[in-house]
Amino acid sequence: MAPVTNVRHQPMLSGTFVPVTDELDVDGLAVSGSLPDGLRGTFLRNGPNPMFEPLGRYHMFDGDGMLHAVTLDDGRASYRNRWIRSAGLEAERRAGRALYGGLGDLHMPGPDEVGDAGPMKNLANTNIVHHAGRHLALWEAGPPTEVTLALDTVGVHDFDGALDGAFTAHPKLDPRTGEMLAFAYLPFAPFLRSYQIDAAGRLVRSVDIELPEAVVMHDFAITEHHLVFVDSPMVLDLMAALHGDPMFRWDPDHVTRIGIMPRDGDGADVIWYETEASYFNHFWNAWEDGDTLTFAGSRLVSAAYTAGKDGAMDREGADAEPGRPTRVQVDRRSGTVTVDQFDDLGGDYPRINDGYCGVRSRYLYMGAFRGEATIVGHFDTIVKYDDRTGRRDTWFCGDTSVTGEAVFAPDPAGTAEDDGWLLACVTDRATDASDLVVLDARDVAAGPVARVHLPRRVPFGFHANWVPAGDGPG
Repeated sequence: MAPVTNVRHQPMLSGTFVPVTDELDVDGLAVSGSLPDGLRGTFLRNGPNPMFEPLGRYHMFDGDGMLHAVTLDDGRASYRNRWIRSAGLEAERRAGRALYGGLGDLHMPGPDEVGDAGPMKNLANTNIVHHAGRHLALWEAGPPTEVTLALDTVGVHDFDGALDGAFTAHPKLDPRTGEMLAFAYLPFAPFLRSYQIDAAGRLVRSVDIELPEAVVMHDFAITEHHLVFVDSPMVLDLMAALHGDPMFRWDPDHVTRIGIMPRDGDGADVIWYETEASYFNHFWNAWEDGDTLTFAGSRLVSAAYTAGKDGAMDREGADAEPGRPTRVQVDRRSGTVTVDQFDDLGGDYPRINDGYCGVRSRYLYMGAFRGEATIVGHFDTIVKYDDRTGRRDTWFCGDTSVTGEAVFAPDPAGTAEDDGWLLACVTDRATDASDLVVLDARDVAAGPVARVHLPRRVPFGFHANWVPAGDGPG
């Protein structure tokens, strides 16, 4: 066996990035404070956790997907974690070592090494969503992987053969129609494709959208009637990656465009609006008011998360400069685009009460840096914005602590948009201890109403979601 020992002293395998080596099931977790009566369900967090020592240079995007679940019920809490057992990972387990390369070293093994697992491992390490009775672990370079709420891997989910390629890690679930809207950005023409999955989980529509070249498009937004895409200068260059240069690079000659497409339209119906150079890593939400379409998210104006030599994978803290909260309004009648950075606080992982996806929402939540960003994604603050009054409330998690994405869990008895709780995994780098913290979404600045003390450090990860009790198969 070749477990991860970080023999090359790589930054993205040190500190909070260090993977865990086992799978646990622990009941009766200690809780400080009091878990709210209405908070019953499971907090699911996905993230990279390589099982074997990487073949070469390692980026956090390269790790095998691992799910961490904290289940809350009647004031009690339990923890479970499992690797997502992709066909590629199973081939590596049989071999007892890594067989696939990553962003820094693109090694694609042949059938003699991995059998029928294929030349690229489906890491499924970025997000986890629940739709139409299925839990889908996602990344953006391949199809979803279905898992159970018990974290067992079911296998690749291609919507009964209707999906033959990549699928975004950030689909949007429309709470009014039950649909899941999704897309894929592609390294080949037409470079962009959108998907419509109905409330029963059937992929009923696929639309090709032509772009000038391949670009990175990690997220998108929806309104009640439209899909919103940002064609940015963050280009995708696979040929460069084959020569050891960055796969993602900022091209100042690539014009930034906002594409708005009717949800029942096709590629010819997209209307493009040019704006100043920028890249949106994640969006909060989008909505329409007459001819004005508004969206908001975390906006960058230069390359991030680089995978080439001397990039973030080689220097801890490199390219840690975060996005800034930004609101964009598109007047579809005049063609005018207005860009408003509404705060200087650097941050990402924007979230809302998902019941408001696609319509006007008032409250915005985000992970942020209270001071200067030092390590990419190592936020120390959870922020709540009131988009009506402009008020900003924050909770600082501590000088040595790092918070992950804050997920909104609605109060079943609530009626207001912010009636609910924010759940986030917080790790103290000084003690290597992780907690699931629970904040009252109505009073973020007051700090946690409860802390669930987890039985182990949870490594740095990506996205999380809340599955209410009784919502989905066990």
